[in-house]
Amino acid sequence: MSESVVVKIKFGSHLYGTSTPWSDTDYKSVYLPSASDILLGRVKKTMREGRRDKAEGEKNLPTDIDNEAYSLDYFFELLASGQTVAIDMLFAPEPEITSPTWKMIQRNRDKLITKKASVFLGYCRQQANKYGIKGSRVAAARAAASFFKQAYETCGATFKVEGMSDYIPGLVRIHPDHMAITHYDDPKGVRPSEVYFECCNRKVPFKASVKLAAEIFTKIFENYGARALQAESNEGVDWKALSHAVRVGHEALELMSTGKVTFPLHNAAHVLEIKQGKLPYEQVSKEIEDLLDTVEAAEKISVLRDEPDYEWIDRFVKREHSYIVRHASYAEIEGSNKGKTDVVFSGPIC
Repeated sequence: MSESVVVKIKFGSHLYGTSTPWSDTDYKSVYLPSASDILLGRVKKTMREGRRDKAEGEKNLPTDIDNEAYSLDYFFELLASGQTVAIDMLFAPEPEITSPTWKMIQRNRDKLITKKASVFLGYCRQQANKYGIKGSRVAAARAAASFFKQAYETCGATFKVEGMSDYIPGLVRIHPDHMAITHYDDPKGVRPSEVYFECCNRKVPFKASVKLAAEIFTKIFENYGARALQAESNEGVDWKALSHAVRVGHEALELMSTGKVTFPLHNAAHVLEIKQGKLPYEQVSKEIEDLLDTVEAAEKISVLRDEPDYEWIDRFVKREHSYIVRHASYAEIEGSNKGKTDVVFSGPIC
């Protein structure tokens, strides 16, 4: 069996311009599968080499080298859904290994890049949730906790959330960014339809008791408050995670505005300062909060595609796979050639 390298990129901090003498080395690759794997439908989405088994909590060493490879069709799948890893690969300026296939993909970036900033923003929101960065989120959790606690004290422990249905819409209107009334309808009709009150990404069924709702949102509010206070005193802050949040936020903003992402990063020194914990938490949290709002606004006016050109993607993958199968030797298809190769496969040009 043999796979062919379409591209191999030095990734992570070495790509972003934020590496230090203690940084390990990560590679991301795209590969074309063997003819036998294509014919048997056994193409692996990802393959990994070089990852060292580490103890829990053990950090990577500068000598660690990790290479993660994506099949061509899976790379397009990641790209179509707006995954940052695929977008970063697409704009990497100097691959260690490249091929005519990769150059053709890069020349057709306009068919592949979309304004699906939600994936970019997901990581920013995750960190904002973790540290209670956005003040309005903390206020929403506090309001939900107080609302259901009052209902519990007034109406009793068994009183249901649905009993407050006349008042919940008013609460949602005060905190529209972090609260909603959502519905679930089972497409198969097996489960009955359900209505939920949602706050800060946590859902509570209308059939639940107000006591349970009060306990859930009180815990969320207390966690936000504790984490925010802890972060403000620089205790327990994952500065590397916050630096990634700032990085992807600025990448998303550049992508929405210009249709490209530049590497090394324009703000690499700033991102590295955050990663090393050299900036005040208040400054970093404010930057992430502003980025969330700015990128969401940029997404609304971006001229990028709403969806990638799926027809072009399908045609491209079919041509590459067809070429592999047509030119494979009998020995390769039968599996007698067990060696792998790093020979770059040029393939057809679409």
